[in-house]
Amino acid sequence: MDMHAGLIVAAWTIGLLAASAATLLACRWWYGRKLTAAAHRLHKSDKGRLFSQQQTLQARKQVEQLKAELAAHRKAAVDTAAARQRTQELETALVAAERSVRIDIAARPALAPSGFADTQILS
Repeated sequence: MDMHAGLIVAAWTIGLLAASAATLLACRWWYGRKLTAAAHRLHKSDKGRLFSQQQTLQARKQVEQLKAELAAHRKAAVDTAAARQRTQELETALVAAERSVRIDIAARPALAPSGFADTQILS
């Protein structure tokens, strides 16, 4: 019986080792798949995050460019308005100068019919 008991213990030990090895392989396969899937999802998430950061950076650059263009357009509009106002002031001054010249011409004595100034000495 001793030999029988030794064989039973050996069989149980070998059976437990085989079951443990099978469980280890099954767990390694199962959780290996889970870890691979999780690593894939993490990689995909990182890739999406990087793409989002690039898009955000590009959007910020575009916003800055649009702000600069808007400032340039506003400055041009202000300059145009100032130029219009200056043109109006100059036109008003020109009209006033033309009136002044007309008044001066009208106040001058008439020239001789020959077109030359009278050269006689006045006494």
